[in-house]
Amino acid sequence: MTHVFAPSTGSFCYKSGHNLEPEFNTQMLVDMFTVYLFAWSLLLTAACAAPAEGCDKAKCKGPLKFYEELFCEPVYKNEKDCCPYKYNCENLKNRSTEKCYFKGHEYKIGDQLREEDANPCDIACYCRESLGSAGFTCAVVDCFAQARPGCYLSRKSSDCCPGPEICPGPDEDWPTCEVDGKIYNASDYFQPSGEPDKDCYCGPGYKGENVEPFCKSRKSWSCGTELRSAYEIQNNCPPVFYSSQSPQEDCAVAFRCQNDKDEVINSEEHPDVVEAKSAGEDTDVCKFGNLTMKLGQELNKETDYSSVCVRCICEVPPVPTCQRLPDDVCDVTQHPKFN
Repeated sequence: MTHVFAPSTGSFCYKSGHNLEPEFNTQMLVDMFTVYLFAWSLLLTAACAAPAEGCDKAKCKGPLKFYEELFCEPVYKNEKDCCPYKYNCENLKNRSTEKCYFKGHEYKIGDQLREEDANPCDIACYCRESLGSAGFTCAVVDCFAQARPGCYLSRKSSDCCPGPEICPGPDEDWPTCEVDGKIYNASDYFQPSGEPDKDCYCGPGYKGENVEPFCKSRKSWSCGTELRSAYEIQNNCPPVFYSSQSPQEDCAVAFRCQNDKDEVINSEEHPDVVEAKSAGEDTDVCKFGNLTMKLGQELNKETDYSSVCVRCICEVPPVPTCQRLPDDVCDVTQHPKFN
């Protein structure tokens, strides 16, 4: 029996008989070594695709937090780049309008949100059909409560609302917390200057360590984008941020959806937008509703209330970066009348 492998013009033969030693020729060795080097180069490229250590994402452009919430994959021009130049959001195109999605889990209409997927204030959330597609609806939570004089409401960073009322006796000390040279009373909110990404509440037993149950990092909280904005995701409505926010790290405060007055324009910084040079570059565009924006292009403003003093620019495709302009630059009270 004879087994034959013939890369290019080379050969790899097992001759009939008991001797199964392969016979190689020179061309075959060259071909195999070339294949080996190519495979090894792919492995190295994949391993180096992550950004370099010490990369500060806050200095990058684009709505990075939004991309992370939707499990879009960052794409880098060079292996060691800190900032992605675009994101791959192909995973969103295969989603059914008859199902809900959150944190990698799929829900049928009528399903309740898993407890492990919920933030503290995500209560009684169910997948429902609304506006022609599936989306979550959750109970409205009202945390209004006021302690009686001489009492306080216990607080934990992991809870949505304050806990039971506590009234220290006449011989009991009122719990306090000293943070950054300032004294806080029990249930008071504070933000440590050395850890500005944490939300904290003063409580009994606090010893200067900003850990649970007193503190929780905002990075560990979900913005709930998929939970509360399924319609906006499906209709290419970009998130909008306040002027003081960081689109790279913060949650959006609103969304801008397309209307019949919206247009794509060239920005002042990019008056001459260059057309894509090849078909492969057509993917480096932003989508707004059914409109397409090339890199550097913007949306016109003041087409409805959601776009007053809001600048939307395509800088890290496929989602435009939309941010409200500062009050000293744009007056939100000055705009055309809307129907």
